Amino acid sequence: MGGAPPISVKSLRTGNRLMPDIELDRIDRKIIKLLQGNSQITNLELADAVAVSPPTCLRRVRRLREAGVITRDVAIVDPGKLGGHIQLIVSVELKGDDRVLMDAFEKTIHAQDCVMQCYLVTGSTDYVLVLCVRSMTEFEEFARTALYASPLVRRFITHTVISRVKYETRIPIDD
Repeated sequence: MGGAPPISVKSLRTGNRLMPDIELDRIDRKIIKLLQGNSQITNLELADAVAVSPPTCLRRVRRLREAGVITRDVAIVDPGKLGGHIQLIVSVELKGDDRVLMDAFEKTIHAQDCVMQCYLVTGSTDYVLVLCVRSMTEFEEFARTALYASPLVRRFITHTVISRVKYETRIPIDD
């Protein structure tokens, strides 16, 4: 048969919920790949594309959702089409690396609507933030309250996005 071997997704805690172990076979990977490209595909079309019956396909999709492999379905919006949005990439270095400090910073970031993504990273910075603001005034307010005024932040560097060269939300999956 060939292809990639089954993937075992280990148990992990999400909030207070323990996610069950799940093994992903070739059909599961194909379902995920197709749904990442178009989450609006009907169950009938999806079942046909992966060569299983519609009830089997529906059960597999439900199983992937229950296991936390598929977390949500969203509409991906181009900020440029909305007009007047500025995207920024911000590297943040904290004053320390203990868990309490990191938790406090993450809590602050979760409360900020302009932060679209936040990554804990390795290297000379601790976090990388992706922001989308309507104006530099909005960014200045964010920087003043969440970064400059924060006793947690040692320094930050901001990069303004000129143009988006590549943007992909799909996770590469081998068949």
